[in-house]
Amino acid sequence: MGRKRKPVSFRTSEVAHVVGASYNQLVYWDKTGLVKPSLRAASGRGSRRRYSVEDIFELKILMKLLDSSVSLQRIRSSFRFIRGQSRALSSFVVLTDGKTVYFYEDYDVLVDTLKEGQTVLRIAVQDLIAEVQAKLTSGQ
Repeated sequence: MGRKRKPVSFRTSEVAHVVGASYNQLVYWDKTGLVKPSLRAASGRGSRRRYSVEDIFELKILMKLLDSSVSLQRIRSSFRFIRGQSRALSSFVVLTDGKTVYFYEDYDVLVDTLKEGQTVLRIAVQDLIAEVQAKLTSGQ
């Protein structure tokens, strides 16, 4: 019988260094529920938070969105919406214009996380032209 491996975990100071956030930002985001350490929560003074690799991915996305001038309030709403989906946040392609946050549901559908999941259809004109030309040349 194989022994179960403990998941790799990271201390708050390590995570702060990797994602470019301050220690205090991480503590605040944990306390407010934005990004909580999934391996071990703080349990009083002197206790240590333990973050997973997935937590680090979420925090890195958070930092990129902050760097793109998206407000923390909008990021909070977006994360809440994205977490309501069936996949992990780290599996999405996340986009922003600095005002709202989108993610690709699939290659052709873009979802606005701040408008209750309103979708935007992506139409690749070159693909349509190729499809029309193929049908015209084949006579179908």
